[in-house]
Amino acid sequence: MGAALVAGTSSVPEFEEKTFGARGVSVHYAEGPQNGPPLVLLHGLARDWKSFSVLLPELSSRFHVFALDLRGHGGSSHVTRGYRIDEFTEDVSNFLTALLPSGAAIFGHSLGAMVGMWVAAGDCKVTALVVGDSMIRSDNFAGSMYAPLFRQLRELMLRQGSQAELARGIGKMAIIVPGLEEAVRIEELPGNDQASLLEWARCALQTDPDTLAMALDGSSYDRWNPERVLPRISCPTLLLQGNPELGSLLSNEDVELALKLLPDGELVRFPLLGHALFIQQPQPVLKAVVDFLEKQSA
Repeated sequence: MGAALVAGTSSVPEFEEKTFGARGVSVHYAEGPQNGPPLVLLHGLARDWKSFSVLLPELSSRFHVFALDLRGHGGSSHVTRGYRIDEFTEDVSNFLTALLPSGAAIFGHSLGAMVGMWVAAGDCKVTALVVGDSMIRSDNFAGSMYAPLFRQLRELMLRQGSQAELARGIGKMAIIVPGLEEAVRIEELPGNDQASLLEWARCALQTDPDTLAMALDGSSYDRWNPERVLPRISCPTLLLQGNPELGSLLSNEDVELALKLLPDGELVRFPLLGHALFIQQPQPVLKAVVDFLEKQSA
């Protein structure tokens, strides 16, 4: 299980882009300077490692950061219909076993947080876990505002337009936002300026549409069982919850269940943020994450 370390030039200062190869899957990642204990970052659906860019300067000044592209995203391998949570988990577990056998903390957002939970429940040494506004019960997805959003996004991706065309299409996607009776377009919501839409489009163009298809038909989550996974997470775990009224995927019921199942769990709520958390407003999320991780390494 060797690591094929192919280095490149990163658009984020002091980060070097590399490739890890194991079991037929190529995992693209970016590695920061060795300024502290290792920290692995795992992004959400239809994003890539650069979704953490707003946090990287501060995190990389305190930790040795490894920001991964999950399979089917960014520069990592596309695997036809190969996007179950346990398959993402196997890639990350192989990465940790080969490159960070002494252990690492994990900070995952959304899909990446579900993967992080399953990794932490396995045999790899995970020193601390941050769960960024992720579902605990996978059946929450179908009834959320994100199911119709990703359905529309997948349709746009299949048209194979340019980045600018995809960004315009994303802006026109209509969703029902909690608290509003009528659908609104993405471009009408705060934080979705032209630069944000272009960045979203850049990520989507590198994402395998199968990742969205499997999330939408539920097959991504068919082996996910929180009652089995969460009690096996022995490391300290921090739940980050956005406001359900602003579109948080981590519901209050999920929080209650998670804190019941986790051996060592705690919660920070962000009443002014939705599911995107740090993509919307980095500073409060950054403070919560750094305070938690530094407490574990003290």
